[in-house]
Amino acid sequence: MNVVAELLQATKALVACLHQPIEKDGRDAVIEQIEELLEKREQLLKLLPDTLTDEQKQMGKELIALDREANELLRQLKQQIQQDLKQMKQTKEAAHRYHDLYEPLSIDGMFYDKRR
Repeated sequence: MNVVAELLQATKALVACLHQPIEKDGRDAVIEQIEELLEKREQLLKLLPDTLTDEQKQMGKELIALDREANELLRQLKQQIQQDLKQMKQTKEAAHRYHDLYEPLSIDGMFYDKRR
């Protein structure tokens, strides 16, 4: 199998992986799989020949379309993760504020009476 065909196959696998619904619990495994596919694609891109046949050029056009789709899906995944992090931070802050209400006040100051 030539490099362009392998690159096309890896890109299709990446897009298929990104189209799957991603659960919050299994997100780490999916992200790891995505990273492996991106690394494989990067290695294959380095091996691309300078001249391409007509068949490879057709695969290249399909590859470009799939790459755009993969980039959009990766952007959506990034936004989803950012939103989850923001929500987690807000939940943590709300819990911290609630917890602070019931802690005893620290008394480290003194009261001076100016009257004699």
